[in-house]
Amino acid sequence: MINSSVSYKHVTRSLKRLQAELPGVAARMLTEFARVGADATQRAMPQAFDRPTPFTVKRVLFSPATKTDLRSVTGIPNSNDAAGKPTSEYMRPGALGAARRNQKKTEFLLSKRGFLPPGWVMVPGSFMKDKKDGFGNVPGSYYKQVIRSLQIRQQGDRYLKGISKASQARAARMGVASEFFAVGQGRNTLAKGGGWLPPGVYRRAGRKGERLEQYFVFMPRAAYKKRLDMPKVVTQAVKDKAPAVWQSVMRDVAARVIEKAGRASA
Repeated sequence: MINSSVSYKHVTRSLKRLQAELPGVAARMLTEFARVGADATQRAMPQAFDRPTPFTVKRVLFSPATKTDLRSVTGIPNSNDAAGKPTSEYMRPGALGAARRNQKKTEFLLSKRGFLPPGWVMVPGSFMKDKKDGFGNVPGSYYKQVIRSLQIRQQGDRYLKGISKASQARAARMGVASEFFAVGQGRNTLAKGGGWLPPGVYRRAGRKGERLEQYFVFMPRAAYKKRLDMPKVVTQAVKDKAPAVWQSVMRDVAARVIEKAGRASA
């Protein structure tokens, strides 16, 4: 018969080492749960939204937990109303089914200069019908064109550029200050023949500016149908993956505790 015995001190030291690992264990598990939730949300987006861009999908992020802050978060970065930089704002309304959304960058700049009423948003106009990209979005070059032509960048912005010489030449040929112009809310006589133009951004085209291209239309609000129940997706993903995450983390912890115990007894 082979007899073996384990010292009480060895057991105590091992338990203390395991206890010391617990904050790290909790932090890692929470981080893995957040990662699982983000991955599941990204996979669900193509089914919930119409052709989401790779950039949109990658905006679903997670923040890791730490030993001193046992909290992890899966979500989408918030919009910044004060700076007008809601790079992920188009995602939030569809995920929450919001009745309103915050203004996007170009809308914010238009409002700051008085072109767009406060709180209003803009949607693609008739000219953009055939200009959308493969994801159904208006290419960013058109927004930049409007910003530059209307000079709505704030002073001091390092990206502020003057109106291009080509645009200035076209405007001069038409006898106007700019080939682009914005129309605010209310009745007007700006259309051909003195008719009413809906609020929006327009570009004069043709040799003498006889044709108007409607780039964007201004609207008081944009309602969104809830398309993606993000909390539900994340919760289900965590439930499905929890056993595997638990086993993986605890296996690594056990191996680390045994390794430390071996070094201590050597």
